Amino acid sequence: MICSKKYMVKFLCLFFSINLYAQEIWVEDNNSGEPLEGVAIFNQDKSNSTITDKYGKASLETFSPNDSLNLQILGYKNLQINLFDLIDMNMKSLKMIPENQILKEVFLSVARSKTSANKIAEKVSIVSAKEIEKRSGLSGAEILEISPSVRIQKSQGGGGSPVLRGFEANRVLLVVDGVRMNNAIYRSGHLQNAITVNPHNIERVEIVFGSSSVGYGSDALGGVIHYYTKSPEINSRNMFSHEFSSSFNTANSSSVNNLTTSLSFKKWGSITSFSYSNFGDILSGKNRSHNYSEWGLTNFYSENNRNNYSPSPVYNSNPNLQKNTGYNQYDLFQKFSIRLPQNMLLNLNLQYSSSSDVPRYDKLSEIKNGNLKFSEWYYGPQKRLFISPQLKFFLGKSWLKKGTITGAFQKIQESRINRKFDELTRFYFNETVNALSLNTDFSGDGGSNISFSYGFEVSHNSIDSNAFSKDLVINNQRVLDLINSNIIPSRYPDDGSSYSSYAGYFNFIYELSERLTFNAGLRVTSTLLKAKWNDSTRVNKLLSSLNLKKEALTGTIALTYLLQEKWKLSSLISSGFRNPNIDDIGKVRENSGFLLVPNSFLKPEYAYTFDAGIIFSENSNNFASLRGYYTLVSRHIVRSIFSLFGDTTTESLETIIYNGDEVITQANKNLGNRFIYGLSSEFSYQLNKNFNSQFNITFTKGNKDYSAGPMPSIPPLFGSFYFNYESPKITAQINWKFSASKNPYEYSWGGEDGLDETPITNFNATDEREKYAGGPKWNTLSLLSQYRFSDKTKLKFGVTNIFDIHYRTFASGISSEGRSFYVGIKTKL
Repeated sequence: MICSKKYMVKFLCLFFSINLYAQEIWVEDNNSGEPLEGVAIFNQDKSNSTITDKYGKASLETFSPNDSLNLQILGYKNLQINLFDLIDMNMKSLKMIPENQILKEVFLSVARSKTSANKIAEKVSIVSAKEIEKRSGLSGAEILEISPSVRIQKSQGGGGSPVLRGFEANRVLLVVDGVRMNNAIYRSGHLQNAITVNPHNIERVEIVFGSSSVGYGSDALGGVIHYYTKSPEINSRNMFSHEFSSSFNTANSSSVNNLTTSLSFKKWGSITSFSYSNFGDILSGKNRSHNYSEWGLTNFYSENNRNNYSPSPVYNSNPNLQKNTGYNQYDLFQKFSIRLPQNMLLNLNLQYSSSSDVPRYDKLSEIKNGNLKFSEWYYGPQKRLFISPQLKFFLGKSWLKKGTITGAFQKIQESRINRKFDELTRFYFNETVNALSLNTDFSGDGGSNISFSYGFEVSHNSIDSNAFSKDLVINNQRVLDLINSNIIPSRYPDDGSSYSSYAGYFNFIYELSERLTFNAGLRVTSTLLKAKWNDSTRVNKLLSSLNLKKEALTGTIALTYLLQEKWKLSSLISSGFRNPNIDDIGKVRENSGFLLVPNSFLKPEYAYTFDAGIIFSENSNNFASLRGYYTLVSRHIVRSIFSLFGDTTTESLETIIYNGDEVITQANKNLGNRFIYGLSSEFSYQLNKNFNSQFNITFTKGNKDYSAGPMPSIPPLFGSFYFNYESPKITAQINWKFSASKNPYEYSWGGEDGLDETPITNFNATDEREKYAGGPKWNTLSLLSQYRFSDKTKLKFGVTNIFDIHYRTFASGISSEGRSFYVGIKTKL
């Protein structure tokens, strides 16, 4: 009787709930989130039925709480759900899964909301967790090379700077879970910040090629790299699950280990991950098919570090082993998902990454007067703290169907430590960035053929930069103490600096017909940069403070046309911009006899891109694409000779005395208009049930300017070929990667491309283009495989660079791994 009363109470509550909040339901496409018009909804005996309108909405007033609802529409899998459960879980929307997946892939990044691929004109590449799992021991930067048309530059073992369409570093925007990683000190040279994203926690990476400033704002000139981390499951059958993975590579003696624990309950879920990675020194290839027998050899190296002192370089018995390339790193990841009433979902995302000291191999290999210049040069522990609460909600209105509000706090700590041979003074440069941001992303629709998204972004970066020197106290080759601390010019303004931005965007998609889609977007951004220098440490005595406010308006217009069900034509005109940040305007940095100094006259640079492509796609395994683009870069920011009129340390206006050396002064300047154009093509063919082949090739070209030289970051022709085998037990891949050579006359004059890292052909030449050969061509062959030992355990093994080829990727200051055998295991505990 008591149970009966309890049941009646619950039944009455649910009955009244219908009138309170469940009178209407919205039905949408599971992939794109688009409303589905004409969905038939009926109960089990078909005595009651309704149909969704153009907004995907239907009334459930006439249904009983005990009814089992059936949803049907042509092209989608049937859906069945009890109205009792629908009310109990407080659900206001239902998702239906398409049966036909041709051109139905969904992108999340382009419009900052789910959008079908057949409505997107931009080139977007996906790196899935499945593809990442096939590889072994990759960093958050290295996984990006799984995608065609992406190249990674490295200056040290703990490096990885992605290059998209001839743009790199602070001209490519990194985003994690809707929050921009780029901050006010992202530099124009090479970056390694992508390694702080742990591949074990990645669900997918979306790479948007070309100017993408409408959705993301400053820095998205070459494109956007958006990391999406894994999310916990809610109300899963498995309440508790644990997973362990480990892998080992021989070329750098690396060990990468991860433990992940997931919890799933009715209203909330959790995922916790801890990773520890240890990378040893990198063994380069011995097969020097390029015929430069001495290039890339490490004949001598430094044994100095924070605690050890060695007065002279040490002979390396194995010159192919690149000493001082090892480091270690650990990563913590925690995400909670909590289901709230009224179809709301709260996510709390916590990430922390910290490394050991990361030796800068290219600097430790630098020669001056026939000897190694630096005894110490390393990045201090790179630390990234990421805290981001995110609220997703469903309102169901035409002007605001659903929305996402994302707040974030990031704390990034970087440092650089160096000391020269024959000196006991060590220099420290420390930077801390505190970044706050708030993003709001909303989407709505005006019926079955109109959808739109809009939002706002506010961000603020505060930068603390300091620098000092200390003298070593040595005894028996041990560093016992550090004395005589002296303040020196810091890398960035040492009396404080900040960078704030405020932006709003609107993106509109209109289906003119079943085949033709029009897309337009607009973004307005305002930035404010402030900086102050202490009088005693200023390099430029005429510059003590800075207060710059800039505005930018960018837009996109695009068309996609479906020739047939399997063919898509696309074209777009887009604009992107990059406002000068603290690194562009306020940095002080010495490199190879050149000193980069602040320049307060910088203006934003813009990129205007025309992009067109054609895609044929039967399914995800049978497709072909060809795409071309042309980009005009206006007010291009590059390094150039800069005179410090307030300096009297030398007679020349173009040199000063810095750290005891006479150096040439440079600054970032706006040097007119530049052009980049290119082509890319991808092909995939399913040979039969088990075998698949893929091929891609990328061509990029930049114009030469007689006053500023060639464009930086333009890679030579490159591509890859994959032959894949997949069965229930075994997956295997043979991949061949290649790159053409690059002529020394096509290297940038500012040093970004690292011409001095290429083979020397004429030691006596005074012109670097005559002294160095440029980057040699290369190709590698690798075998990857994975074996499903059981439902819970997978084993992976393979060999990369089978022929042990010696090579360097474009602009890199370190040779890539030679032949490397790897083994790995992943098991559910």
